[in-house]
Amino acid sequence: MDDLDSAVQSVMAEAPAAAAGAQEAGDGGRLVDGSGAYELVGFVSHMGSNTACGHYVCHLKKDGNWAIFNDEKVAESENPPRDLGYMYLYRRL
Repeated sequence: MDDLDSAVQSVMAEAPAAAAGAQEAGDGGRLVDGSGAYELVGFVSHMGSNTACGHYVCHLKKDGNWAIFNDEKVAESENPPRDLGYMYLYRRL
């Protein structure tokens, strides 16, 4: 953008008005743009003994199945290590 400061000011000026509109709608302050439900669709994890060695891989969920993307190799991931992720990707339902 050529004028980032003006764009930020414009967005910030609209934010309070949008929030007030949600309150006035009588919905208890809930967001009006959808539910707050999300589904985990991917995550990045590290393979190796520590961050000084090894590398990062990506696990993605498609059609209910998990796949691991490890450099040029892609394979089914039967038990993806969800608890070892560094970055998680969610899709809003």
